[in-house]
Amino acid sequence: MEIDYYAYNSGMRKWNSGIKMLFSMVTLILVIVLNSIYVSLFTVATMAVITVAVGKTGWRVYLRFMTVPLAFMIISGFTIAAEFSFNPVGEMNVHIIFFYICFTVKSVMTAVNVFFKAMAGMSCLYMLAFSTPVNEIIVVMERLHLPGILCELMNLIYRYIFILLDTAHTMQTAAKARLGYEGFIRSCRSFSQIAGNLFIISLKRANAYYDAMLSRGYEGEIKFLNEEYPVKLWQVTASAVYFMILILIAFIR
Repeated sequence: MEIDYYAYNSGMRKWNSGIKMLFSMVTLILVIVLNSIYVSLFTVATMAVITVAVGKTGWRVYLRFMTVPLAFMIISGFTIAAEFSFNPVGEMNVHIIFFYICFTVKSVMTAVNVFFKAMAGMSCLYMLAFSTPVNEIIVVMERLHLPGILCELMNLIYRYIFILLDTAHTMQTAAKARLGYEGFIRSCRSFSQIAGNLFIISLKRANAYYDAMLSRGYEGEIKFLNEEYPVKLWQVTASAVYFMILILIAFIR
């Protein structure tokens, strides 16, 4: 819900959603294909500047969201860099009881490269998420001839997530009003009761929404009203220049 708020209030909100999606996806593909730590670092820095400076997303908010996958990336990087052996090998090793955790220069450099590549990929996706509402992304996918049933399911599932969140919030508020979270044992009991009833109540609300759709003439196809924003020449030019810079960085390094 918070990302949706920033997407609708982004400084890039009135940019064409297709060009934003193209820019993000092509950059992501180039980061993977070029496989250069310098390209990854440049992408992380520039995407942060675009999201914060151009998109008007607060830098504290951006950093907070970037730290969400950071723990997974650090763990993944460690597993790539570390090797387990019963004998000390590599340039550096740590003895733990009966085995060694060993590191080589090659494995560490591979881990660092993968880490920054993953960070670059996340920065590309966050740039898109913080500037483009989900319904506009789905519209672009429809224009790319993604099967209609998949687009409708994406729309409905995304909206039902908010139904689920709203239902959980209402139930938690009711439990707090009855002092259901006073003490650890009572909190656990309230949590288990909410978890047990949440699916059933959410399913009832989803059925009510479906009945409302049928009463308004739903015949298996959902149409959403979306405002069109034209593609500007400077956006296409800037995107092409950015892609060329990434390629040059990979080959000049």
